Amino acid sequence: MGRTLNADSIPSRYDSLFAAAATEFRVPRTILKAIGWVETRWQMVRGEEEFAGRPAAFGIMALRGTALARGAALARVSVEAARTEPAANIRSAAALLDADATAAAIDRSRPEAWEPVVARYSGIEIPEGRAAYTRDIDRALAPNVRLHLQVAPPCPPQPPPPPQPRQPPVQRPSSNFNSRPANSTGIIHVVIVHTCESGYTSCWSWLVSPTSHVSAHYVVDEDGAEISQLVREPDRAWHIAAVYDCTLNRRHDCRLSGTQSNHFTIGVEHAGFVSQDSFPTSQLEASAALVCDVTSRNDIPRDFQHIVGHGQLQPNNRTDPGPRWPWVRYLHRIQADCGEAVGDDDDAYNDTAVVLAAVPNDWTASAETPGFYGGGYRWANTDAGATDAAVFSFRLTTPGMRTIEARWTSGVNRSARAAYAIVAAGGDTLAVVRVDQTTNGGRWQNLGTWTFPVGWSRVALLRRAAGGGVVVADALRLRGSSQR
Repeated sequence: MGRTLNADSIPSRYDSLFAAAATEFRVPRTILKAIGWVETRWQMVRGEEEFAGRPAAFGIMALRGTALARGAALARVSVEAARTEPAANIRSAAALLDADATAAAIDRSRPEAWEPVVARYSGIEIPEGRAAYTRDIDRALAPNVRLHLQVAPPCPPQPPPPPQPRQPPVQRPSSNFNSRPANSTGIIHVVIVHTCESGYTSCWSWLVSPTSHVSAHYVVDEDGAEISQLVREPDRAWHIAAVYDCTLNRRHDCRLSGTQSNHFTIGVEHAGFVSQDSFPTSQLEASAALVCDVTSRNDIPRDFQHIVGHGQLQPNNRTDPGPRWPWVRYLHRIQADCGEAVGDDDDAYNDTAVVLAAVPNDWTASAETPGFYGGGYRWANTDAGATDAAVFSFRLTTPGMRTIEARWTSGVNRSARAAYAIVAAGGDTLAVVRVDQTTNGGRWQNLGTWTFPVGWSRVALLRRAAGGGVVVADALRLRGSSQR
């Protein structure tokens, strides 16, 4: 039996508006409410363009383009009201459904008769997408109200199922791709995070349509229950219309500046909208697991220079995934799924339940030299009499062996014998490791592997040394079994 939501049993702040519009335009309230759920999860969205040639969607009912204008005219409201006012938006959608039901001369008393009307409302061109959209509406309807007569009866109430193994992506091949360049600019190097500015089925249907001339490698649905793969990772998807500019990405890998960004990136779309208040935890978790796999397969570092937003690299006309995308939480979830925990010198970039940083106030903050992990790094002059240190602490809930790696930005003024003290929870110093920070900057360097107990252990970057150089505290990475 299929997954059934029964959105009609879930209270919505717009329930009275759905009921009024349904009565006015003789549209089943359950169908009207289910469409709103599938389109926006009942959010009053302010759409933005994500795909060229596809107008932005507005309101609870995700009205866009000619449908928005036609619905507003039928409901006798202004287009602006249909965009911005919940009642006008729902009435405009109901008026569209009413007009199409009248034109098709359907028997409005039969729920299954609404199937072609709902399919037309979707705006989806390809038949498999329209069929999937009506299935989405079916799952959101009350169990005794179906568009399809052949839908199996609902399952009796059951306890919540146990966690299921990660499901492989559904293969929905798009023809909108080509080959990556054979030279170094075609080496997969970056993951770009997008929002679809639509619901899941509408998103993948557009990206596989030959007329859209756009695509992405993956699309993650609203609940994280399904992921579609549209383009193979070795192939070049068409998901970003910008050439790369390293000044938009912390001056990372400036050799690629001027290169079309599709050459070396993987595109991951997410059902949803820049304007929504938040993103579901289940969607973020599914996306993080996917990106962990993608970065592992393609040897992509899991940091803020290699996992970036569409709007960051194309700021002139894109903002997705938007200001409410939880970048720090998201990146740490990717890292945790891949068995690592990273601590930045600035706790604003840290999952502070797992990693903490304490850097003395007299260490200088800088972002002058590229290759840093988060928003910059701290440095201090070496001094033979110094007693302070930059300390990264990490919490383990199970004992065991862990590998410690450090990162810095290199330069000729750095210390050639920077000292990292490895201290276990309880205070035992396991080792003092010296590294040459004049070289190998901007990448992880192995300090060693030790057995740590449960609790907060720490790694201290000392500045007690002969003068004449500086030490750089940028980031620390702990690798091994899951840190959670």
